[in-house]
Amino acid sequence: MTIQSPERVDIDSLTWRAATAADLPAVHVLFLAAAAGEPNCVLPSLADLQREFDDQWSPPATNTWLAQWPDGSLAAYGRVIANPAPEEQGRAFLDIDVHPDYAGGPVEEILVDWLEGRGNDVLRPIVAAHPGTEPAILRFGCWDQRKDRIRGYERRGFRPMRHFYRMRRDLSEPIPDRPLPEGLEWRNYSAEIDERLRLADNEAFLDHWSHEPISENDWQQFIVGRESFRADLTWVVMDGEEVAAFSLNRFDPEEAEREGYRPGWIGSLGTRRPWRKRGLASALLVKSMRTFKEAGLDSAVLGVDAQNPTGALGLYEGLGFVVVKRTIAYEKQAGPF
Repeated sequence: MTIQSPERVDIDSLTWRAATAADLPAVHVLFLAAAAGEPNCVLPSLADLQREFDDQWSPPATNTWLAQWPDGSLAAYGRVIANPAPEEQGRAFLDIDVHPDYAGGPVEEILVDWLEGRGNDVLRPIVAAHPGTEPAILRFGCWDQRKDRIRGYERRGFRPMRHFYRMRRDLSEPIPDRPLPEGLEWRNYSAEIDERLRLADNEAFLDHWSHEPISENDWQQFIVGRESFRADLTWVVMDGEEVAAFSLNRFDPEEAEREGYRPGWIGSLGTRRPWRKRGLASALLVKSMRTFKEAGLDSAVLGVDAQNPTGALGLYEGLGFVVVKRTIAYEKQAGPF
């Protein structure tokens, strides 16, 4: 599919509407174009886009919005995602992708207007039905080098609330030994421990910023059901039949081709409270890196909250991970309702 040339900026010829499943190939093309100048992007495959399109937190008919040229190509796409039954704070996550030819211009402004308005509309009945979830917030995420977009958010009253790092580790460098404590054992992911692993994930991240529990449906749809999820690369530390800690790992061949290297992703690394302070996170990192290397991958990649309360950033740096990208969460209070 082609993309309109920069000269075609007659926005009156754009059609603005909700997305349908038939639009997803064009959405995927737009994602690739929007990410072309941004390093270390994590993009869903087309198959994942299609499987994840019907989202209970983001009904496509009401919570997606796209700008389409007459030839079918897209100038922009946005989506509002919100937990319909939050346990703590009402949050609307505002996702935006704009083709670089139109970034920072009227197309982007129209889409940001819609996302902010729709985010408020989505949160209004949620906080009314769930007392104690106010003040609700609207949140954008943004690569720290997108200065024009950041200025636009700040003009609208959004403020930086949290910084996140993407970190990478070259697997050609020596990998240290980090054995498991006596009495614990390794196990790969399997259907047998799937539900125990989901519950362990929810427990391990209770004290993390903006944690949202993962339902059984979302676990299957967005975590272990993704094309890139690799059971053979995923490791679980077992204490008898109890899940003590885990590293949910993945590899995306499309990302490898796009980025020019073969990264194994440490997607979710967690330790349940009774097993903390015993070196399980570092053992999992080392085990994952060795497995990645044996599988022919050349680097390990992960994301981290720069203010993670468990000291994860220092752990990763100590094992040779370096920051390759920084993103910022921008928020403003929703409403008034």
